[in-house]
Amino acid sequence: MTPRAGRRRFIWAGAALPALGVSMPWRSPEAHAVNAQSGGSALRSMHTVKQARFAYVGTVDDASNGPGGHSSAATGAPRGIHVFAITRNNWRRIQVVESEQPGFLALHPSGRVLYAVNRIDLHQGLCTGSVEAYAIDPRDGRLSLLNRQPLSLSGTLPSHAAISPDGRSLVVALSGGGAYDVMPVGADGRLGTVCGILKETGCGPDRTRQSAAHPQMVLFDPTGERVLSADLGCDRLSVLSLADGRLSASGRTATLHGSGPRALEMHPGGRWLYALNELSATVACYGYDAKRGVIGQKLDTISVAPAHDEGGHLGTATALALHPSGRFLFAAYRRAEQDVSRTDTLLVFHIDSGSGKLTQVQSWNEGLRAPFGLVFAPDGGSLYVINHQADNILHLNIDAANGMLTLPHRIASAPSPACLVIAA
Repeated sequence: MTPRAGRRRFIWAGAALPALGVSMPWRSPEAHAVNAQSGGSALRSMHTVKQARFAYVGTVDDASNGPGGHSSAATGAPRGIHVFAITRNNWRRIQVVESEQPGFLALHPSGRVLYAVNRIDLHQGLCTGSVEAYAIDPRDGRLSLLNRQPLSLSGTLPSHAAISPDGRSLVVALSGGGAYDVMPVGADGRLGTVCGILKETGCGPDRTRQSAAHPQMVLFDPTGERVLSADLGCDRLSVLSLADGRLSASGRTATLHGSGPRALEMHPGGRWLYALNELSATVACYGYDAKRGVIGQKLDTISVAPAHDEGGHLGTATALALHPSGRFLFAAYRRAEQDVSRTDTLLVFHIDSGSGKLTQVQSWNEGLRAPFGLVFAPDGGSLYVINHQADNILHLNIDAANGMLTLPHRIASAPSPACLVIAA
């Protein structure tokens, strides 16, 4: 990959930000449980939260995004980070920031800084990825670059990142490098140099996708002191302890051989952990003990592949999203490339409040083309689908009573979108 850093036009912040206060405090498992137990009123009560004001869409060249990529110039807009101002259901593009392969975006708990994970394998002549920090103008949502930091040597193709609830640490999953990096976050949101590295080993039976460890996602648990991770390369979920800028493995859970875990969601009550397995196209439910930081036994496994695909060319599971009410789980499935007669699909599952087990309530395929991610509106009343191959963001309403999807429409266009952040 040819680095573009020398040709990039950065937008620099005019002045350092004041110290960031975490204005959206980390909610305790008990607070989450209140929402989870509120039943049908959960969605309605959530309409009191702030409405979305800005949206940030990361777009990529598909060469770094694995199999099944496409090249698109359909939107007429350059790749980078696309900034949209939101007025009700109208998205208006107000800025495109030049950024190198922003494959994942994360918002600081204060809501005032956006982090972009650059999914690259070469930066400043070294085999590594990088992460950028951008200040968000609270008036119009525009971005200004604070700084950009390289990841550890051989820390290539970073796939995901999670910010600690106190806003002081950024943990990055390095899919290409088979490791996790920890970066300190300053009082003004700027990133420091890597202070902690945890290298992983292992492999799986798929020689193409699982020849080595490939961490895909990191997620802080309800205590905010541990990081849960999914490793597609070696079929493993891990519990990692974060202390003094260092990560250490405190628990390992093997998934089904060849399943390839890709994404994680923690139930609002902290009792259950859901893992999306990309290669086997399944979702598994595990018990979780937040006090001890232990992943328990597997309670349930359910397919996310349409029934007609299970016996033919199996596609891949691509995205997972757990509704803030704790009542519904949404999963995205992408058909096998060679199976042109099939369609991509969203599956909606109801979560049993007593057992955490899943029951499918809907299969949706209208307007989908390679769904890369699923993001809820701040009020929980709608779902945004990152429609990668259609070069757009699809908006669907969520029925408060049963979680079913309705009224789809394309809300914004962007070339090869890969990630989305909604800011209130």
